[in-house]
Amino acid sequence: MALELPLSARRFLETTDDRRVHGIVRAFHRWLERRRLLLTELTPEHHRHFCARPRGARVSPRTRVCSANELRGYLQWAYGRGLVGFVPDPARHRPVDLPALAQEFLASLAPTHRHATRLRYTYSLRKLHGWLDAHGLTLERITRTALAPWFQALHTAGLGAVSRSHILIDTRAYLHWVHERRRMRTAPDELIRRTDVPKLPQCLPRPLTAETDRELQRRLGGAQEPGAWALLLMRRTGLRIGELRNLEYHCIRPDERRPLLKVPLGKLNNERLVPLDADAVALIRRLQVRGRRPRPWLIPGFAGARMSYDRLRRLLRTYSHDLPDSARITSHRLRHTYATELLSAGMSLLGVMRLLGHRDYHMTLRYTAITPELVGDEYAKALAQLATKYHLPPPPAAPDPDQLLDQLSRWLPKHIASRHHLRALLKRIERLRHEVRSLQASKRRS
Repeated sequence: MALELPLSARRFLETTDDRRVHGIVRAFHRWLERRRLLLTELTPEHHRHFCARPRGARVSPRTRVCSANELRGYLQWAYGRGLVGFVPDPARHRPVDLPALAQEFLASLAPTHRHATRLRYTYSLRKLHGWLDAHGLTLERITRTALAPWFQALHTAGLGAVSRSHILIDTRAYLHWVHERRRMRTAPDELIRRTDVPKLPQCLPRPLTAETDRELQRRLGGAQEPGAWALLLMRRTGLRIGELRNLEYHCIRPDERRPLLKVPLGKLNNERLVPLDADAVALIRRLQVRGRRPRPWLIPGFAGARMSYDRLRRLLRTYSHDLPDSARITSHRLRHTYATELLSAGMSLLGVMRLLGHRDYHMTLRYTAITPELVGDEYAKALAQLATKYHLPPPPAAPDPDQLLDQLSRWLPKHIASRHHLRALLKRIERLRHEVRSLQASKRRS
């Protein structure tokens, strides 16, 4: 049953054609109806609760900020008409204004760096200049003693080792650029030393267990949601989530032996071709017939756009619920499972490296460690070889005395010419054989 919006909300939606604003306002009034709240009873605490779960599920911080900013326009419009008693603060503080020198440095990166890389530099420089402005410092007279507390401040702010490493490396490149233009006295390598950059954790890959992998693929394949099929395609081809979103509508390239998937430019700014099996081709065909056509992207999203990261993450969280896996199931673990499965099946490291789009085999070693099952098999084989190498042969079994005496009786006529001596020796052997048999018989009786 469709939600009947109040007259005030309908009038506000007539002022905008933004589909996202329409969606967030409708979701907001559904949220109010479930809690039996009136718009006039809304408080800032209610507003924060809604933005944390705008459609019933927890969202990422970025989505929470976007939802709060889109809803803020509606609440500000309602506040001007006396329908609510407050206007929420902007969800995001205004970013630090970079000085002209920093903007000149960022402009110098445009010919050689991608847009995403320049955004990372911008983030790092805002962290630096925001801290300098808050402490009344300038780059011209900055010293090691004055800058060192910034390193501790980054750690105290809760930034991870990877984020702090990027910030310090980007800042040192910026300081080198400033020092070359004689705008700073202290040498950049003295301000930020190599020992200040935190060591990055070398985490092992986390492939899914065989049981979890089979069940997740079964759930995704049986779903009626194109996003679930996209996640299954990601598992079958080892794509990154960004590469999955950017797949072109016509992404299959025919080949003499088997069809190939053309993967667009990804994290390392390179393209590649990935072989497809029959199941992966069927998934792509299912995705091509869903959604509006024509469209540039394979994965259909809202209003012809690409499917969002948050939508794919929410779907994976939904279909992986209650699966027997100790760690949280993320999209990148599908890629780890794809790679470790191929390595376990005997595929070479170079082949897996090309399928994953890595430039260096060290990246493949880090992201696609061999599975524990293969390690256990190799360990068992090594132990077996060591046991064979150092195991002493068993002592020979005691020979039968009767058989030895018989062999001696046959040997004597061939090597003794005197018949007199031969008869004497044979008689002694016969007496000895009789005694041996007697001893054996008595031993068996006892």
